[in-house]
Amino acid sequence: MGTASSVANELIKLSNEQSAEITNMKLAKLMYIAQGLSLALLERPLFEDDKIEAWKYGPVVPSIYHEFKHFKSDPITAKSVTLDSNWAHSSEPELTSDDDKKIVQLTWNLYKDSSAEDLVVSTHRPGTPWSLAYTQGKNSVIDNRVIKKYYDKFITSLKQYLQSA
Repeated sequence: MGTASSVANELIKLSNEQSAEITNMKLAKLMYIAQGLSLALLERPLFEDDKIEAWKYGPVVPSIYHEFKHFKSDPITAKSVTLDSNWAHSSEPELTSDDDKKIVQLTWNLYKDSSAEDLVVSTHRPGTPWSLAYTQGKNSVIDNRVIKKYYDKFITSLKQYLQSA
């Protein structure tokens, strides 16, 4: 299992490899989707070191939002960095699990061409985990069980679509 930072770095890496811009808002939505796909397909979270919260503009991983908020709505041009316990050495966390990398790649393939605004609209639909957790003026945690249930249905619908195509 990865960390929120390693998942963010994998998404940033994919965006850099394809010369596709990724903003903090888009990164937040892609991390939420990747977590949902992991819960549905791997039966486990992609990361557990941070939660996903329902904020005004959709699902957000707070630690990642705060690390990249200085980019505002501009493209992210650096990776997530962690410091050791002595604050002496920094590193860029990476995903080590092939399954985790496949989930992030799947997420990227499905949504790389979606704008941050499109992803906000998508995550705000009635019945989404965000819509069930959001309370105006409060950043509420979106429970992984709710995310899993939603993405289980998403995967079932995707399989049915692929079989009928």
